[in-house]
Amino acid sequence: MGTARRDAVLLLLLGALGCRGSAKPAEEPAALYERQGSLIVVPPTSPLRQRIKVEPAGEQVIESQLIAPASVEANPTRMAKISPPLPGRVQQIFVKFGESVKKGQPLLLLQAPDLVTAQADYLRAKAAAALADRNFNRQKDLFEHGIGAQRDLDQAQNDRTAARTDMERASRRLLQLGVPTDAPIGPLTVRSPIDGRVIDVAVAPGEFKNDPNAVLMTVADLSTVWLTASVQEKDVGRVKVGDEASAVFSAYPNQSFSGKVFFVADLLDLDTRTIKVRVAFDNADGKLKPGMFASVRFASTTVPRVVVPTSSLVLRGDESFAYVQVGDWTFEPRAVKTGAQQGPLTVITQGLDAGTPVVTAEAVVLQ
Repeated sequence: MGTARRDAVLLLLLGALGCRGSAKPAEEPAALYERQGSLIVVPPTSPLRQRIKVEPAGEQVIESQLIAPASVEANPTRMAKISPPLPGRVQQIFVKFGESVKKGQPLLLLQAPDLVTAQADYLRAKAAAALADRNFNRQKDLFEHGIGAQRDLDQAQNDRTAARTDMERASRRLLQLGVPTDAPIGPLTVRSPIDGRVIDVAVAPGEFKNDPNAVLMTVADLSTVWLTASVQEKDVGRVKVGDEASAVFSAYPNQSFSGKVFFVADLLDLDTRTIKVRVAFDNADGKLKPGMFASVRFASTTVPRVVVPTSSLVLRGDESFAYVQVGDWTFEPRAVKTGAQQGPLTVITQGLDAGTPVVTAEAVVLQ
């Protein structure tokens, strides 16, 4: 019995091995796609045919906003930098930093030796002119009564002309310094040439100044200010003189200020690839200070843009690609440049035209 059982078990094992050896090999799964150069072909047996979705790229009218960083500047045509008209020592300062001043208001007193010389020169020239006038009148009277000679009259006339010229030259020198010809000899009063506010004081009483280019103080009319924005090169064509603009300042984040573009620079900054755009803002209340930072928003524009579902885009490094259908279940990767997202859609700025069929589902599988 034991031998018979062993034989039966061996027969069963041999039969099982025989059946296993005659079994068919398992079928390999169907390929998802095939690459033919730069093209990707999805064969009929690929399960991707059930999952891939192709739609034409759309077109939408997109409202485009241009925002640029900016800073406040004083209007240079309404700003006066006060320099010493003559070498001298500052005797007294009449105004304080931040104080409002009127045109002609005294700013400081300058002890200037050259002013004393100029005033003395004028007084001497004035006296000489008066003497020459009297001499001419006397010679004229003598000549008319047949007593004087023509030669003496001509000489008196030449002397009078020369004396008057000297007096006029000395008078103009005083007027250039802002000193009336009838002012008493003494310190020079430096006055404000414009209405405005003292925005800088760079001198103290007792200092001696002999550099005519040294700025003692600055007076600026800040009733209007400039906001100078740096606009990227690619956006220059979207800004022009006369456009409306609004700005939000770091100092006043909950308030918007309105103005108009009055200047677009002709030269590009080669380092930053930006161009200067200036917007004028009313500043009667003085809230806007030179140096303040702001973001300026220029008038929005509406333009038609190519859009695709964001799911259509695949990233490779720093580049974005979309898979374009170029034949029957044949696709080609195409590099695109993207803009802003509009909900589930992304704006395509370069690389696709409206109506181009693109893969909108399972695009990532085709990488």
